[in-house]
Amino acid sequence: MNRRLVVGVIVLLAACAAPVDTEPYPGVPWVDAQGEAVDPEILALYSDDCPGRESAGFLDVMWPLDDVPGVEPEMRRYVRDPDSVIPTSQLLAPYDRASSLPRGALFAGLDTPDYQLWIGPDSDIYVYLVYGSRVEALPRALDETIPCP
Repeated sequence: MNRRLVVGVIVLLAACAAPVDTEPYPGVPWVDAQGEAVDPEILALYSDDCPGRESAGFLDVMWPLDDVPGVEPEMRRYVRDPDSVIPTSQLLAPYDRASSLPRGALFAGLDTPDYQLWIGPDSDIYVYLVYGSRVEALPRALDETIPCP
């Protein structure tokens, strides 16, 4: 089953819901479309452990999510930063806590009991967490490591 591109619909969401909580490593377990647990080496959401940055979260994604012949997988780090504690110089774009899904976004077939991972055509810059009626755009970090200040 293609875990990256499950047929999705474009949903524009604007209402507010409680924010996603990130948890200490290893974080919230993800499951695929068959309900099977996803290895945290492939996908993990967890809180930053640097002093003063605990409100930030990291979503580490092995990219591409599916095996693609001839493509060497790489770890990508996307950042959830509701309190703007990560320097913007470390990110490819700003975090957006009240986003909407871009045209062409697809459900990745990966979710937790509370939220889903969506991939848009701008996945080199953003991935999207959808929960309730809220969409958050998580920007990609320039590097997979963001050092503590």
